[in-house]
Amino acid sequence: MFPLTANTPKCLIDIGKGKTVLESQLDALHECGIEKVYVVAGYRIEQVQAKISGYSLPGMQVEVLHNPFYNTSNNIISLWLALLSVKGPCISINGDDIFKADLIRTLLAAKGDLVMTIDRKESYDADDMLVITDGDNIRAVGKDLDPAMANGESVGIIKYSELGHKTIMDTLDEMLRDEADHQKFYLAALQKIMDRGFPLTLCEVEENDWAEIDFHPDVNDVRAKVDFFVKRVQ
Repeated sequence: MFPLTANTPKCLIDIGKGKTVLESQLDALHECGIEKVYVVAGYRIEQVQAKISGYSLPGMQVEVLHNPFYNTSNNIISLWLALLSVKGPCISINGDDIFKADLIRTLLAAKGDLVMTIDRKESYDADDMLVITDGDNIRAVGKDLDPAMANGESVGIIKYSELGHKTIMDTLDEMLRDEADHQKFYLAALQKIMDRGFPLTLCEVEENDWAEIDFHPDVNDVRAKVDFFVKRVQ
């Protein structure tokens, strides 16, 4: 994403209508009645803190958590730090996701202790976080899956029940004892849980109900349809 992120965290990229990625996420969560949000940040964290301090949504508390290992680890550390602060049911969201409030409502209504939001497309590419599903459950997840075998894509939004939260935390605690695991995507922990027989339920949403920013063209695509995601300007 350089040079857009040369001095700005990806979550603060302007997507149009006076909104950043982070603000669009907070707006959607607020619309769904979410009362507490933890934002894990590392790179240019002072900018994230400044944005949060000047952004008020009635009834919602937002706290920034510092990830001091952001430059030497993958997002498995960020999830671990976030879940350390949460007791009980919660949702984790990738920092580069943009989504409609209805997507979150659909996920909140879904049943299961661990629920992964997915969509389905006609074809998948090498950068998609691929999934293989079987009925209502996920069987495999990863960017290294064969696109010809994949039948879904992870959105990057996961719901955890109280049991699900304990299960993922126990697994993360176990994995992070091995320094090599610090470089893995957090979905590797969910794969380990699935491999041990704990079900990971799927929640299917529409492909057009969300977007993510991985490359420069993604920014232009989101800005072109910003009215679809951003409903108001604060």
